[in-house]
Amino acid sequence: MITCGVCDGADFAPFFRSRLWSSSGRYLDSVNEPYGSGPVTLITEYCRGCGLIRQPPGLEIQLDYTGIERDTAKQLPDYAQRIIASLAELGVGPDDLVVEVGANDGTFLKAVRAAGYRNLVGVEPSKQLATRASAAGLVLYNDYFGRDLAADIVRQHGAARAVVCRHTLEHVPDIRSLTQGIADVLTANGVSFIEVPDTDWIVSDLFAHEVWDEHIAYFRAGSLARLMRNTGLTPIRMERVRFRDTRNLLCWSTRGPAKPGMTQDMVADATSPSDLADFQARWDAFAARVRAAVAAAPKPLIAIGASHIQLNFLNFVGLDAAVDLLIDDDPVKAGRFAPLATAVPIRNTASVVESVRAGTILRTAFPYPAWEDRICEALAPYGIGSITPYDLR
Repeated sequence: MITCGVCDGADFAPFFRSRLWSSSGRYLDSVNEPYGSGPVTLITEYCRGCGLIRQPPGLEIQLDYTGIERDTAKQLPDYAQRIIASLAELGVGPDDLVVEVGANDGTFLKAVRAAGYRNLVGVEPSKQLATRASAAGLVLYNDYFGRDLAADIVRQHGAARAVVCRHTLEHVPDIRSLTQGIADVLTANGVSFIEVPDTDWIVSDLFAHEVWDEHIAYFRAGSLARLMRNTGLTPIRMERVRFRDTRNLLCWSTRGPAKPGMTQDMVADATSPSDLADFQARWDAFAARVRAAVAAAPKPLIAIGASHIQLNFLNFVGLDAAVDLLIDDDPVKAGRFAPLATAVPIRNTASVVESVRAGTILRTAFPYPAWEDRICEALAPYGIGSITPYDLR
């Protein structure tokens, strides 16, 4: 067994497993378009030593990020300016080198540049997104980040005073290599900022839809802090912050020992090892209640949203063959088909409101309750009811 990337332990236990019909972000242009021979199994396990959750090495769903075209411009959180302000608070000057690992299309680096920072380098494996960032005048390495690339950056640009890594660490199979690369590229007393989803949010609220093929590692506060320490970085601040219908961990660290007065409040784990151990059983019981409610409801079944979290939910709860229609206003999705057990049509809100006169709405657009309300209110006069899945927990 490959040991834990956080604590080097080898004692793992099952956390959650289910099936998926296709990788995230894939949509079909035709009901007859092939999308594989059947579902794949998504398997996760947790380390009994530190609580890290991971897709097991060798069984993780392999994804090639060089061809990803999905940008993050619409996902820049409202606390982004506070992250940028923290750089100055921690002594990073306008001419100091700031490196972003997982720069995507350069949205965050452009905000850093607008705040007055002039010496910026980004790393992004997606060819298209790196090209877009370069076109905006940013210095980009179109590559995966690790210790070798960290050495190249130091040779060409010098050591960095700060490294920012937002929603990237959870995507990589070798988390230790990435964090060691961050430590390697930093100056003595340089600072890192790492942002990842807070897995306590998944565990405590039974949000299995946030377990998905792109995420290989899942961190709680304790495992993230321990990973930092085991790669030469000293955590100095750890926060939990809500973003839409999720919650993130924000972790600031320094290379080497923290200076006096530098360490601020550090949040701790909000769930226990027993919560990890019984997650699958709790999910299975919840999924059975959702399926029972759907079985008793009028057809057709119409789910709101066609992004990965909605498709994950339908797959995981066992409704992948029960849903008849998906609602999504994203022009990339509307008019196409989602690869569930069958190719399910995706239509926009206006089309559904104008034409659907029977059935049941499944309120699966978890981050957007106002959108769900608007659809349900428009269809209620026709006797169309709704099911709110997480009310059944």
